[in-house]
Amino acid sequence: MSEEPERLGDVLDRAVMRSARRKRSMIEQARRKWVEVVGEETATHSWPRSVRSGVLTVEVESSALLAELAGYRQTEILHDLIAGKEALGVRDLKFVLAEGQT
Repeated sequence: MSEEPERLGDVLDRAVMRSARRKRSMIEQARRKWVEVVGEETATHSWPRSVRSGVLTVEVESSALLAELAGYRQTEILHDLIAGKEALGVRDLKFVLAEGQT
């Protein structure tokens, strides 16, 4: 008894869904780790937006905080993000100003 071949559309749908779940899981992990690394106060005003090709993009509410994170704390933060039991698989950080912020 032969099985009918699977439709390409069904295979692609499953692949897209798996990829979306993996991305959501990774960004949730990044958000938890972000709070742990930068602290509640800073995490209130900045948050991981995406993880792509090993780069964690973090949205920041103010240009002053963006300058602090990108200029003074980036190396320390990156080190802490890739250390520990819930290490993120990132190799770089990118900070962007949240839309509508100055």
